[in-house]
Amino acid sequence: MSRASAINSVLTVSRDRSRLFAILAPLTWAVVVGLPMIVSFWLGRPLQGTPLLGVIAWLAFLRVARWLSPAARADALIRRGRYAEALSLCEQSLNVRGEGAWLGSRRLVWLNRHTTILLALGQWDTALDAALEAMRASPDPETIANCAQALLRLNRYDEAVQAARLALDLTRERSVNALATMASVMLARGMPAEAEALARAGLTDVGSLLPLAHPMSHMLCLTTLARAERAQKLLDEADARLAEMQKIARHNATLRAMALIEEAASSMLTQDEEGNVIPQDDLTTRAQVFKLLAEAYDIAPYYTLWYISQPGTFETVREDARLAPALKLAKEEYERLANTAPDAERVKQAVAVAQRNGRKRPARQANQAALGAQAITLAATLVLLLLWMWRFFIIAS
Repeated sequence: MSRASAINSVLTVSRDRSRLFAILAPLTWAVVVGLPMIVSFWLGRPLQGTPLLGVIAWLAFLRVARWLSPAARADALIRRGRYAEALSLCEQSLNVRGEGAWLGSRRLVWLNRHTTILLALGQWDTALDAALEAMRASPDPETIANCAQALLRLNRYDEAVQAARLALDLTRERSVNALATMASVMLARGMPAEAEALARAGLTDVGSLLPLAHPMSHMLCLTTLARAERAQKLLDEADARLAEMQKIARHNATLRAMALIEEAASSMLTQDEEGNVIPQDDLTTRAQVFKLLAEAYDIAPYYTLWYISQPGTFETVREDARLAPALKLAKEEYERLANTAPDAERVKQAVAVAQRNGRKRPARQANQAALGAQAITLAATLVLLLLWMWRFFIIAS
């Protein structure tokens, strides 16, 4: 086997190795960090800094172990918008059976990733099915809000609102995804002021979570807020949102597609010197709009089709012959999705169970033994390092 093939084989492993890590981590620490430190103390010599090299090697080991972790690799792929690769890794992990299978709360994190990836890829029928499976495992705000997002994309607004409200009721810290979902429903129902308030609340929560907030959640709040502001003829505010979207979409193609659609919608409105909003519907503007939409469609076709078919979006150009095929395709796709997605009765039952058994916080998804081994060895490393520096540098000087 070539070196490249060997590396690829290691990187495609998607089993749960946390129990093995919980055993290997202390043993490796004892050899790499503990033994050199003890020998140095016993001999009464710093050994030309060899124990420090052991500490560096140990920290590098932890970093490489995390980099090789399937969960870390999946999250990195999602952040970069490489959803097809992330989906493959996710499905590998969920399909593992027997030894190394992801079980309990550690399986739950893969179920949530699965839903997130399917939503980004436009596979909303499968995403709803995955969200319902995650809700059965843990009816917490994250899983319920993911279900609400899937229902929104399927244009099942009443069900989406019910799930989003349940997610918000369960947690003192508001759910960003649930707020973005409800804001989108308010826009579809012609209530931009209410949508603006919900989207602003979501952005406030995103601001308190940065840099840990998920970029997609951030983008969803920005797009709904921009739509609400344009509907209320607040063009300057909407343009400011667009600048934020373009900033967070730099490393993710799907987010860039969402920003392109907002740019197209923004280009259809302008203001005169007195501040009055004037629709732009000349040939040049239409050409620019369709260019941006075509670029977005090439990246995220399902999201683009969903957006342009929403009430209040691109209404002045819907009769254009260039948009007619896309609208027809959107209608056909939604008919297909309606036939393959879980039906309303199944969703109703899942939401009813979540109302009875809902949890305010997600289940802990880390392996406690592996986490404990890492915490203990890091603490021991710090203590030994401080003692070693005190003995050979501070006292000696």
